[in-house]
Amino acid sequence: MMKYDILRVLIFVILCTGLLTCSTLYSQNIKISRDSLVNIIEFDGAFYNKYTLKQLIVDTCKASSVLRSKNQNYSENNLIDNNDHTAWVEGALNAGIGEKIRITFKDENALPYAIRIVPGYSKSEEIWYKNNRVSKIAIRTFGTDGDSELIIDEWEEVSFLKKSTSKIPPLPQYIDISSNYLHNMGYSDFVAIEFEIIEVDDVGAIYNDTCISEISFYEIDKLIKTYSLEEYQKIKN
Repeated sequence: MMKYDILRVLIFVILCTGLLTCSTLYSQNIKISRDSLVNIIEFDGAFYNKYTLKQLIVDTCKASSVLRSKNQNYSENNLIDNNDHTAWVEGALNAGIGEKIRITFKDENALPYAIRIVPGYSKSEEIWYKNNRVSKIAIRTFGTDGDSELIIDEWEEVSFLKKSTSKIPPLPQYIDISSNYLHNMGYSDFVAIEFEIIEVDDVGAIYNDTCISEISFYEIDKLIKTYSLEEYQKIKN
């Protein structure tokens, strides 16, 4: 399996090349405006195509465990409520290593091209750092071939960007998955996507609970511009 790191830029453009190395994901361009994904640029082998993105509607969101509380709701529904101030909190006895989240979409033809994830409890900066933050996840996709046989395609790990203090900052992070597994899936029909907690950031935490506030998904919507290689190099530079 190949290993990936997330390149995150808030409000600006993530400049990428579309190639994979052993430790870094060089994705396509994602344009982010006011903390919302706006568009993406993909290379089709001859031209760079710029598309708008639209958010996918989640059908089901299931977690392997949930922290039970009389006073607070920490369910997996908080992951998809478009509210960064709520959070799913795992309910395992340890720090949540190995806990999983599986998501399906309402549209049977849905293909997530980009993911926005808030890998901690962002109700406030204080609460963020009092709880564990996710620092590394595994991503698996599920699909079927022509015979409806379930097939799993797995990324070994995705590591989140840390500050100089070695802590995961209280900000959204972004993953461009458009050209890295969807185009190379060994199946024709996408079924679900699953996240597994591999590593947590517990620097300064006082609770051994790992939280994620939000996960949202975006797919290609409309083609708005096509660039030649020369034109793309100009806008990239």
